[in-house]
Amino acid sequence: MSKTAQEWQQILGLNTPPDDEFLASLNALEGQDVVEGGGLEARGLTAAPMTPAELVGALVVQSAGEAFKAVRQEQSLTVRGAAQAWGVSPGRVSQMESPEANLYMSTVGSAALRMGYRAKLVLEPLEGGQAIVAPLGE
Repeated sequence: MSKTAQEWQQILGLNTPPDDEFLASLNALEGQDVVEGGGLEARGLTAAPMTPAELVGALVVQSAGEAFKAVRQEQSLTVRGAAQAWGVSPGRVSQMESPEANLYMSTVGSAALRMGYRAKLVLEPLEGGQAIVAPLGE
């Protein structure tokens, strides 16, 4: 039985309900043991197979700011508590969490380390080939 957008929002912990296209995809994949590459094989754009549990467990965000906010929330910290724990001002935490934040890569790397994470820049070729990974802030 198909789930509603609100049910998927709750299950996946999304800020907003999925749009109609994403909702249809989620309902089509419901009950499958493994999610394959998504039909992009012809262009060489495939993803490694993931179980539904792995797919749900992967947090996908649209910006570095949203990633920093997700870390703070995962650590159950207020903006003020995060500032104290990470050695920055509350204003800086708010700036870093802004979806429009335009952060230097060195800022992303050092902030991630203070939060207990490792940041990496990953360049994945669109037409096949090996990805290039560069650590940030190490």
